[in-house]
Amino acid sequence: MTTVVFTSLWREDEEYYREHLKGMKVLTFSQSIEELPEEVLCEAEVACVFVMDRVSSQVLEKMPRLKLLHTRSVGYDHIDIEECRNRGIVVTHLPEYSPSAVAQHAFALLLHLVRKLDTIKERVRRMDFSQSYQLMSRNLEDMTLGIIGTGRIGSLMARYALSFGMKVLAYDVVTRKDLLDLGVRYTSLEDLLRESDAVSLHVPYTPQTHHLLNASNMSLLKDGCIIINTSRGAVIDTKALYHFFREGKIGAVGLDVFEEEKTLILGRYRDGEGSSLLLKLLEMTHSDRVIITPHVAFLTDRAVSKIREETLRILRAYAEGDMTFISSYSVFRA
Repeated sequence: MTTVVFTSLWREDEEYYREHLKGMKVLTFSQSIEELPEEVLCEAEVACVFVMDRVSSQVLEKMPRLKLLHTRSVGYDHIDIEECRNRGIVVTHLPEYSPSAVAQHAFALLLHLVRKLDTIKERVRRMDFSQSYQLMSRNLEDMTLGIIGTGRIGSLMARYALSFGMKVLAYDVVTRKDLLDLGVRYTSLEDLLRESDAVSLHVPYTPQTHHLLNASNMSLLKDGCIIINTSRGAVIDTKALYHFFREGKIGAVGLDVFEEEKTLILGRYRDGEGSSLLLKLLEMTHSDRVIITPHVAFLTDRAVSKIREETLRILRAYAEGDMTFISSYSVFRA
C-alpha cells in the first residue's frame, strides 16, 4: 500500500483526504516537513507539502522511498528541485488554482490603501465621525499602476485596474499581445518605477527575481508610491522597503508575503525577538499606511476546493500509474 504523507495540513482537510484516498495509507500532520520524525519521513512514497514547508536536500536524504513530491501551491521555490531531479523524484504543483483570488486580494489591498480605510476605521472606532482633508484620497482613473510580471495573476490585475480607469504599465520578459490590445504599455523596470503611482508585484521567486525591488531601483519611485506584493516575500528587499517608507518615498505598503514570514505564520515569533528584518516589518505594521496579511491571498472557498480536487487527481493518477496525466502538473521530467 502506498504511504502518503501530508504536511502543513489544516485540520479541516485531514478527514477529506483520508476519506477520498482509502486505497492508500494516509498520514496527516499540521507540522511542516522539516519537523517530522525520521521514522515518518523514511516511510513516505508520496509527500504532499505546502508553501511553508522547506524541502531541502537534508530532508530528502531522510526520504529514501520518495517517488512523488506534490506541493499544494503554484510556486515551488520551497523545494530543492535539483536534488529531486538527481534522486529521480517527480515534483508536481498546481499551476493555476487561484489566479483570480490572488489578483483580487492584491487589488483589494490597493483600494484599501488608496482610500485610507485604516485611518477612517480607526477614527470611527474612537467615535470621531468628523470629515477632514486628512481623509482625502485619489480617484483611480487619475493614477498609473505599474505591474511587474504579467502572467496569470498579473494579467488579471491589469484588467481590474483598466476597468477602474487606471493607466497600466507593465514589465515582463514576455510581452502579452492581449494586454497590449487592451492598452497596457510595456516598458523597462526603471521607467515603470519612475512613472507609476502604485506598483504591484506578480513574479515567481527565482535567483533572478531575488530583491528585484532593492535600494538602488526603489530610489527611482515617485514620491508617495504605493507598493503591493502578493508574489513572494524575497522579491523585495525588506531593509530598503523599510528605509524608503520611513523616509516618505513610499507612501503606503500592502504585503501578503514578506521575507521571513514563516516565523510569524507558524507562530514561532516571541515578542521583541527575531531578526532585524522581522523587527523592521513589525514596526511598519503600526502605521495605518501599511497592511500586512499572512499569505492568504489564495484563500477562497473556490481555490481551496480546487486544491483538494487537483491534489486528489494527481494522487489517484500516481496510484494508477498514469504518469502521462501527472506530467501535465510536473515541474520537470524526472
